[in-house]
Amino acid sequence: MKLSLNAMTKGLFITALSSVMLITTAYANNPEPTIKADAPNRYIVEKGDTLWDISGRYLDSPWRWKEIWATNKQIKNPNLIYPNDVLILCVIQGKTLVGVDTGEGCAGVEKQLTGSTVASAVTVTSVANSIPPIPMSAIQHWLDKTLIVNPEDFNTTPYVLASKKRNLITASGDKVYTKGVPLIVGQRYGVYREGEKYVEPRTQKVIGLEVTQVATGLVTSVETNGVSSLQLLDSYGKEVREGDRVFVELDDSIPPVFYPKPATVSRGGMIVRVMDSINSAARGSVVAINLGSMQGAKPGDVLTAYQKGPLVRDTMDSDMPVRLPSEPAGMVMVFNTFDDISYAYVLSSELPLSIGDQLLPPPYL
Repeated sequence: MKLSLNAMTKGLFITALSSVMLITTAYANNPEPTIKADAPNRYIVEKGDTLWDISGRYLDSPWRWKEIWATNKQIKNPNLIYPNDVLILCVIQGKTLVGVDTGEGCAGVEKQLTGSTVASAVTVTSVANSIPPIPMSAIQHWLDKTLIVNPEDFNTTPYVLASKKRNLITASGDKVYTKGVPLIVGQRYGVYREGEKYVEPRTQKVIGLEVTQVATGLVTSVETNGVSSLQLLDSYGKEVREGDRVFVELDDSIPPVFYPKPATVSRGGMIVRVMDSINSAARGSVVAINLGSMQGAKPGDVLTAYQKGPLVRDTMDSDMPVRLPSEPAGMVMVFNTFDDISYAYVLSSELPLSIGDQLLPPPYL
């Protein structure tokens, strides 16, 4: 997703592209995924399950779940799963697949898969109660009010100058005054707090600025000296302060449903921040990575995190230090993308993940 404030104010381990192409070629020539030996023949989906967890019951490579999923051609959203659905393991036309049991067992799954069932119309299913790919509660904060924008654009937006009550802290129901580019009377605007800057490790260039929306307001008047009056309508857990920036609320659009899949990015990346932590990330944590929409990252992309191998002494060669190879340490899934940065959820971690850990599409095993 690209976020440009220009429009709003007016109304180590880098992999060459050839490496990614080699990975893509390997995907095309790869054999079918292997079903786990202990995969359940019958599984009842429970509330609180995630698509990733269910996929992991059947595959060692859960990102390949679509290759074993028997989609129902009579359903508009054939990949949705709901609590109390009964998943069964079937061999259909020589392939081992997982499908939803409609009461006819594997024969019914085969009918759905081949489209031989008689239906007067395609059934439309609701996304609302479906099983999410990952726990939505873990990422909701990073979906609702937190964005990454261009810092140069951010610094050109109007700022909160003062409040009507002349207090330093204001909240919902108060009036504040902004200075800068005149706002539009009757227009809703967001009030945003400056957060952390993101730096590209290779170049040390600032590639993004994290901002958090703290309030929404309605413009009631605009003066000729560039001062606009903003009546605060809602606040989001934080007070409005002098210096906060004001611009049109950005539509941080996330697809209603996204599915884990191997990333097809133009280069490798790395973890550049562990959110809400200063040290390391474990399963269930959120991290920021230096791959965004400009590098081809999309919601649902799965990447393997690698940790740099330790230095050891070669006692057979005059105690020379030797760096051991990087080893896979966990997996992350992108859920929100910006130009050069994305937020990702830690799906698994054999070792605690840290800033600087390298990221590549998962090996297609």
